Amino acid sequence: MQTKHKAWLILGILALLVAVTPASWAQFNSNQPTVNFNAVLGESLTVTASPGTVNFTLATSGPAIGSAPIAITTAWALGSGRTSVNLVAYFTTASALTDGAGHNIPPANVSGSVNGGAFTPFFTIGPFSVLRVFSQAIAAGSYNSSRNDSLNLKIDTTGLGLPVGTYTGVLNIQALAL
Repeated sequence: MQTKHKAWLILGILALLVAVTPASWAQFNSNQPTVNFNAVLGESLTVTASPGTVNFTLATSGPAIGSAPIAITTAWALGSGRTSVNLVAYFTTASALTDGAGHNIPPANVSGSVNGGAFTPFFTIGPFSVLRVFSQAIAAGSYNSSRNDSLNLKIDTTGLGLPVGTYTGVLNIQALAL
């Protein structure tokens, strides 16, 4: 019986210690503020092209290839509603190159070779003369991507009867997401 008596005594002492334990020893929790997240990944579509100048040594009558192909990188991060990315090169004036004295090389006399393919002349759409570099369908898995292309240029002066001079022009390169 003495063991039973000791067990009750120990249990009583433990109960007393629990009863007199200061509240500061117990866990105390603060309030729980929350933080909301808002992160935006906006659409982007960029094109880089190099070199910035292509030189030609024009023939009196015949074709001349540009000094270097244009290396083009197109990169995009697009929304899921987009279905394709297109890259075009175009002239915005009726003449691709001019000497400034009324002697012009029309866009129809300029052609481009995309990624080493056959040379294709620029075609006229309204006020623009356009060459499609690529059209790529996009879907899940390709909304964020990029691609590299090359564009070699050729000018054919056959039948133009141009005088000696320096001819300059600007080729625009632009990507469109549809």
